[in-house]
Amino acid sequence: MNCRSCETELVEFFSLGQIPSLNLFLKKEEDFASEKKYNLSVGFCPKCFLVQIIDIISPEDLFRDYIYFSSVSKYFLEHCKENADYLAKKLNLDKESLVLEIASNDGSQLQCFKELGIPVLGVDPAKNIAKVANEKGIRTIDEFFSYPLAKKLKEEQNVQADLIFGANVLAHVPEIVGFVKGVKELLKPKGTAVFEFPYVQGLVENKFDIIYHEHVFYYSLIALIHLFKSVDLEIYDVKMTPMQGGSLMIFASHSGVLPIHENVKNLKAKEIESGFDKLETYQKMSESVLAIKHELVDLLKKLKREGKRVAAYSAPARGNILLLYFGIDGNYLDFIVDKSKAKQGLYTPGTHLLVYPPEKISEEKPDYLLILCWNLADEVMQMEELKNWRQNGGKFIIPIPEIKIV
Repeated sequence: MNCRSCETELVEFFSLGQIPSLNLFLKKEEDFASEKKYNLSVGFCPKCFLVQIIDIISPEDLFRDYIYFSSVSKYFLEHCKENADYLAKKLNLDKESLVLEIASNDGSQLQCFKELGIPVLGVDPAKNIAKVANEKGIRTIDEFFSYPLAKKLKEEQNVQADLIFGANVLAHVPEIVGFVKGVKELLKPKGTAVFEFPYVQGLVENKFDIIYHEHVFYYSLIALIHLFKSVDLEIYDVKMTPMQGGSLMIFASHSGVLPIHENVKNLKAKEIESGFDKLETYQKMSESVLAIKHELVDLLKKLKREGKRVAAYSAPARGNILLLYFGIDGNYLDFIVDKSKAKQGLYTPGTHLLVYPPEKISEEKPDYLLILCWNLADEVMQMEELKNWRQNGGKFIIPIPEIKIV
């Protein structure tokens, strides 16, 4: 397999084996036998340093009927408001500007810009979710963003944006060169493209659960500089954010338009010092992830022997990858819950656990809750709905980046 950015041959360094699509929940037990599984291995490009999965699932299969609604997380909604306030001020956005969001989901981020009086436009391929956004008054085009779509929007609707924004989309697009070419096409001469995504450093910090089929890429700044330069865009600023357990936010413009901040130079130097341009850096992750796997499985076995009941909280893609790679199923967990009504009553991919609403915790009173959305652990542990359970001795297990019982 060759690099999707520069076409150099990739070197594989980590494999999770055969894994089903992690957001395709199953409706009934009869579906278990026909569930499709796909190879999930990760490779490194020795030329442009881009980390990426070897084999992909078609985006049509992954995103056309999607059940992740961004508005489910209170923490995410707060982050959306902070983003809108920060970017509107930093980029001097007003009622004459246009914010275009790629993979805008149900419009949660665009709603925050709209409330500031800034015109917005969303693009999202999930027709069921785009419908929800349109019903909320957030104009959303239900298509995959691409260079041909960008040309069409510019030529037929005169779309040009002051800000092109994307949260957790840059990692999802196999045809990444065409994608950034489309961004350049729709960006005003002095406009800025801002993308936020899980930072590759997570892989060397045991956050292996960001590896799944939707995440084609795991970006470092040095790899992104190469990618954006290939279409004559330039990264001029960067910012670290706490999302997804550690994300990078980049700011890009047409080449030569804006001065490059010291932040970019400093992070680039730090990445080289940390070995993000070396295959060996990523090869080390296998050993540390296996150590966590054995530790967590041993803990769950011990709790079972002691007669304790353990439930799992949340069934995000990252949580499903942990369950699958660690081999944690109904033999270890009494049940699993999720706030998303779209997942309730369905079975988790691969492990086939029936998803219940969070009220199940109050009814069944497990001794422990394994927080699979560990990046939102603080939000979960402070939930009012779990207050009585906590006060009656309930404890949380946080699995990543190191196992903690709280």
